[in-house]
Amino acid sequence: MANNIEKKNASELDIDFTDGDMEMLMMIMMMVIMMATLLPVMQQIQTQGAAQAQAIQAQSFVGNEDPRNIHATNLLSWINLLYDYPFQPWISAFIINDGPSAVEVGINFPDDRFTMNSGETITVNRAGAADRINIIYFICTPGLTADLRITGVY
Repeated sequence: MANNIEKKNASELDIDFTDGDMEMLMMIMMMVIMMATLLPVMQQIQTQGAAQAQAIQAQSFVGNEDPRNIHATNLLSWINLLYDYPFQPWISAFIINDGPSAVEVGINFPDDRFTMNSGETITVNRAGAADRINIIYFICTPGLTADLRITGVY
């Protein structure tokens, strides 16, 4: 790089750069500046890529079925799929009310319930939803009971 380096004394160096050496030095400095500028952008792209991979993995499912038989009473009860088997949310649930009474069923929120009459069936599908079926709540009118058959797919 330097054609002529001559030591004059301990604190002073005389370096003679040619035009080609200066161009090379400028190119190296520009590359260092570009890398320092692009590093945060590359980190952001990597973070977004990891988030997209996680979202794609959450959209996929194994296809296993999880059948349950539930006896609903006048006490609010629930199935927590995240803290109990299968330890992951369901993508869909097929619910059959075998009666003898109507039952209120809530998906993920205990206060957001719908009523299922005796002999009624319903399918809840959360395939494209941001949050899957994490908890299923159920309750009957006081003094009444109902038997539910619930089959979830995860």
